[in-house]
This record gives sequence, C-alpha cells and structure tokens, in this order.
Amino acid sequence: MTRPDLIEQIKKKCVELSGQTVEAAHYVINNAEEIPFYSMREVARRAKVQPVSLVRLAQKLGLAGYGELRQQFIDTTPERPQRDRQSIHRNELSAQTLIAEMGKSTGLKAFVDSFFATEQAVVEQARAHLSEERLESAVELLARAPSIYVIGRRTAFTPAYTLAYTLRKARPNIVLLDTPGGAPEGALDDIQPGDAFVAVTFAPFNRLVHTLTEKASRSGAQIIAITDSFAAPISKFAGPLHFVAQTSGQAFPESTLGAIAIANILAALTISRLGEVAQSRIRENERFLVNSGEYLLSNPPKRRRRPSKSN
Repeated sequence: MTRPDLIEQIKKKCVELSGQTVEAAHYVINNAEEIPFYSMREVARRAKVQPVSLVRLAQKLGLAGYGELRQQFIDTTPERPQRDRQSIHRNELSAQTLIAEMGKSTGLKAFVDSFFATEQAVVEQARAHLSEERLESAVELLARAPSIYVIGRRTAFTPAYTLAYTLRKARPNIVLLDTPGGAPEGALDDIQPGDAFVAVTFAPFNRLVHTLTEKASRSGAQIIAITDSFAAPISKFAGPLHFVAQTSGQAFPESTLGAIAIANILAALTISRLGEVAQSRIRENERFLVNSGEYLLSNPPKRRRRPSKSN
C-alpha cells in the first residue's frame, strides 16, 4: 500500500467517526509526514485530542493499535526507495557534493558557516524525534539490564563506542562488540534474556549488525536501535526503542552528530537513574586514572612509597 492509498482509506472511514476520533483522522490526513516521527502522545498533543482517539482511529482501520498505524506510515515513507538506491553510493555522492560546494567560490567562511549550520540542524532534528516515553523505557532498560551489549560498524562505530565507553564508567557488564580477530559474535554466547543489546547502523544498513541483533533478540535480549531511518529493517527488533537521527549533511561520508547526541543523552539519563551507585564507580575510575599517570597534570598526585621489605 502506498501512502496516498493509506490516506484515502482513512478519508473513507471518516464518515463512520465522530468527536475527537474524526478530529484525529483529519490531523493525520493533513499532517501525514509527521506521523513516522512522533509518538502517539506527541501527535495527540499537536492534534489537540486525547491519545485514545488515535487508538480508536487505528482500530477503525482494522489495526490493533496506534503503533501499527504509525508503522504503516513508516513503511510508506517516500524516502525509503530513494534512500536505498542512493545509500550504496553515499560516499561518492558526499564527496561530489563537497567538491561542488567548494567549487562555488563563496569563500571558506561561507562554507564553514554552512557546514556548522547543517550539523546543528542534524542534532536539532534528532531532538525533535525523541519522545519522553521512549527515553524513559530505554533508560530503565540500560539501568537494570544485567548486561549491555553494544555494536556499531564503520561510521556507526563512533556513537556505539561513545555509549559503551560512558556506560562502562557508570555500571558493570558493558560489552562492546568490536572486531579484533574478526569474531564479534563470540560475546553473544553469554547473552541472556533480560540483557540489553544496543545496535547502531546507518543506510546502507550493515548486514552483520542486523544478523547479531536478530541473534540477540532470539536470545531474549531487549533491543535498542539507533539508525538514520524509520524504515530501517532493524526496527522490527527494537519496536518502540528505535531512535532515529538523520545523517545527511555536509560531513563526509555522513554526519554522526545526531546519533552521538542520542548516545550521550541515553548515557546521561542512565547515570542519573543509577544515582550514587554510578557516582561511586565513576569516582573510583577517575581516581585510578589520575593515580596511573594517564593525565598530564601540572601538579600530579604524589605516589605513596611502598614500605621496604627490609623494614
């Protein structure tokens, strides 16, 4: 089904609706491009209706609930076919765009200003797609899960590493599925139901990340996904815990700032949720780093002399 077909279906149902349910339908029809990007509560707030009105609309369309209706809008997003075609050539296209921009001879300052404005827009769009419900659910999972596994490859490795590194300072049992030796799947032999698995992947979506996410899901782990498209295949494993940050900008080959911002806010909120437990662990970690000489300090702490065995 295409998006026009879906909207037409909703229009036909409007004659059977009343009250806030028909108001919800009119909002969805007139603002179809928003539906993939916002939670039910946020759409209800914008439409000035109760969230249950969106549930009733979905049920009138023969769906179980609003989640299925939203998924239909995600699946019919016009961006997906075009993105699939372009993503496999993204490096070439990014370089081509950069060369063309510099070739306009608008000056270095103009290019720098445009670059930073675009990167800022990437972060702002990531913020616009967040919902309190998803954040709270993800943070609760990251705080209580016995173990957390994190994976991201190529450019997606940066936000994955950021999340794993930060969480490891605040709580134990954080496993970054890196690839020394070429066997990242080995760590998943120990994954248990109730563990968390965080996958970061951008179009063209990484096959290994998808395969390992599927394996983790079959093992009973709960999935958190960070991608650059609501239509990412990995979303079926993450469900509502799918966070989206665009990557298209002027960075080569793609911008990771939005995904890094999501990783940072998940880590920050998890530390806040863990409270004193996290603070104590972070304090001990920093004490170790300072005493180890890791930092170049103007007044390094004096190391205690070990008592001589002869004494």
